[in-house]
Amino acid sequence: MSTKTLERLLALGLQVLALVAISLAVITTQASATTNQKHFFWASGQAPNPSSVSNDLIYHGGNAGPGAIGVETTPGIYLIFWGPDWANGFTTTDVNGKPYTSQQLQNYVTSFLSNLGGTPWAAIQTEYCNNVPAGTTSCAAVSGGGFVTNPRKQLKGVWTDTAPVPSDIVALGLAENVADDPLAVEAMRASAHFNYDPQATYIILTPPTTIATGQPVYCGYHTQTDSINGLGNPYRLQYAFIPFLNMNWPGLGTGGCGMNSVNVMSDDFGHGVFDGYSIVTGHEYAEAVTDPDNFASIQDGWNDVQGSENGDKCAWKGLGNVPMDNHTSFAVQPLWSNKAFDVTGDGCVRSAPTNPHAMPAVGITPPAIDICMTLPTCPPGVAAGQPMPVNMAYFGGRVQVTPKIYLVLWGWGQPNAFDHTGVGNPVSDPDGAGALMTRFVSAMGGTTWGNVATQYYQSNYNGNYSTIGNPRQQLAGVWHDNTNPIHDNLSPIDLAREAALAVQFFHATDLADSNFVIATPQKFNDAGFNQSQYCAWHDYTTPAGYPGVQQGIAFTNMPYVLNAGGGCGKDFVNPAPTGDLDGVTIVLGHEIAETLTDPGAESSTGLVPNGGWFDYQGWEIGDKCAWVGDGLQVPGAPFNMIGNDGRGYPVQTLWSNKSLSGVGYCSQGF
Repeated sequence: MSTKTLERLLALGLQVLALVAISLAVITTQASATTNQKHFFWASGQAPNPSSVSNDLIYHGGNAGPGAIGVETTPGIYLIFWGPDWANGFTTTDVNGKPYTSQQLQNYVTSFLSNLGGTPWAAIQTEYCNNVPAGTTSCAAVSGGGFVTNPRKQLKGVWTDTAPVPSDIVALGLAENVADDPLAVEAMRASAHFNYDPQATYIILTPPTTIATGQPVYCGYHTQTDSINGLGNPYRLQYAFIPFLNMNWPGLGTGGCGMNSVNVMSDDFGHGVFDGYSIVTGHEYAEAVTDPDNFASIQDGWNDVQGSENGDKCAWKGLGNVPMDNHTSFAVQPLWSNKAFDVTGDGCVRSAPTNPHAMPAVGITPPAIDICMTLPTCPPGVAAGQPMPVNMAYFGGRVQVTPKIYLVLWGWGQPNAFDHTGVGNPVSDPDGAGALMTRFVSAMGGTTWGNVATQYYQSNYNGNYSTIGNPRQQLAGVWHDNTNPIHDNLSPIDLAREAALAVQFFHATDLADSNFVIATPQKFNDAGFNQSQYCAWHDYTTPAGYPGVQQGIAFTNMPYVLNAGGGCGKDFVNPAPTGDLDGVTIVLGHEIAETLTDPGAESSTGLVPNGGWFDYQGWEIGDKCAWVGDGLQVPGAPFNMIGNDGRGYPVQTLWSNKSLSGVGYCSQGF
């Protein structure tokens, strides 16, 4: 690996003379022992080193000097708009001359960074870790790794710093990272303004200014402050610099750093004109998370044999809009996944190869923002606690025509699975949650609530279609698995492997119509649930997502939702104490309904679609009605469904395309 690794993202049409000048500047920089590596993101037009897309990222030990962390295990972001121009306001135009204000740009970047946490795009980097041997290419193959996580709220603060930006900001930023580097100093000022967070990246944006000689030398970079040789800063922190991107560069025009590169027509929110800002800022964010340390020109995190990082390897290829947690989309580039590359030969992906479709906690969805700003005829957004509009569409995969549900109570009888007992309940089910799930699955078949899903169908690709069935008996078996050892902070592949064991235990052969519910006990749940990222999820095993696990298994991760209290439905329908277990059937019913209509969990295997029914934002039959009525008295709220055993079971409503004369709404049943 060279001592000076550049993100090789040179602009199409960039003059050879400019390349030579950049190279000379880099060579000069290398001569200084007080200069740290900066990972430059060059403008579009030249791919990274061709061989970089034919090899894995490698972990380099995470030990380059005091304070090295290897990866950011709990990523955070602090956003700094530096300069009085942000407060005073300025305007810029898109490729068609349409004007936009600096406030619109600030809103766009803030919205992007506010909502990338918890998304399938940000989840790509969760396969990487620290605390594993140098040379590791798969954290799943070794034990003890501290994995990158993907919490929902990663933007920790926003600051408009009205202090003047030095006129030589860009030239110095390119060449220095010592005490007098104004960008390093600004990052330190920001850490004093907010707080010092060694797991966060401080992202600095500057207003319109000329970059170096007038050419787009770079679109951004990330690096880390240090105090090498006694110079510089009191502590190390990660920061990224995003210069003003929407310039009209000689020989390049306005698109050198991504403006209107995905959305040709700009909308009022800023999709199109600010495409480059989400592409470039997302690139730097992802690389700072997975390769944060830059000490004495050594990259000690995840990068390949050329020094290319997870953003470099996919730069300016496969750009596209991806939905974020505010349910509008942002233009981003793919990120590199070793997991995907090892299975498919293509490591550039826009969603994590392991991407369970999660049910969020109460109050997270849907937020009050326009849900589809990229389409000119979209309906307005809705407030939290109301249904999500726009009907679902069929995406070509299967549905479950004759549904069968297998319930696995994994580890409920193993030592320390619970920390309490309950009156009248066995030690292995002190709250009666396992018994309730068993009754619920037995009683849901044939109900009017279950009929909502029967309007959805699959193509049999022979001119015929088959619709989802609603048989009275859908519980196909219950397994109390106390032999396969369980542990806390389970990973998705742990749950997939348990589902594969269940296939063998039940001798199940009709996988296309089967859902294996893996229910875990109070003290042993998956890491994402323990971090309050969601209530449950369902997924589908593919070679890329779950290498080594039998393909084609639809399964549900059902954590012990009582641990989350009101966050996952406690007393949501019925008052306490009657409603203390409400969340169990609300959450389980949500996941079962989504597996019925989208057992492939929006995935694909090669060019074959596995995804069934969902809307263009990726919302499924349960998502669109999740937690409706949270604090509001509105139609479509959860209710007590009457099961085929005559008992009441709290469930949420399900999205019906047929409701309101085809407009669609949340339905209690037919």
